[in-house]
Amino acid sequence: MALTFFKTPKNKQFNYKPVYYDKAKEEREKRMKTAFEEKDKDYSEALRERMDMRWRRNSLTRTRKNSNIRLLAVLVALASLFYFIFLR
Repeated sequence: MALTFFKTPKNKQFNYKPVYYDKAKEEREKRMKTAFEEKDKDYSEALRERMDMRWRRNSLTRTRKNSNIRLLAVLVALASLFYFIFLR
């Protein structure tokens, strides 16, 4: 048995448990929950809420699509400008 005057520190251990987020599952569970709660609500109000959720989702997609088209148009304009100035 060896005689030691200093204690050596032990390795640090981490108890990391990853948390996964599934957006589609969250939305599906939310729709199911609201479907069961709809029985108590007025039908038109529930319909309006669902349509509002779909509209928000579609507007984000439309905005992203318009942004991509605008970026493509700017790149084409810059490429044609470069061609006419430097390569002609």
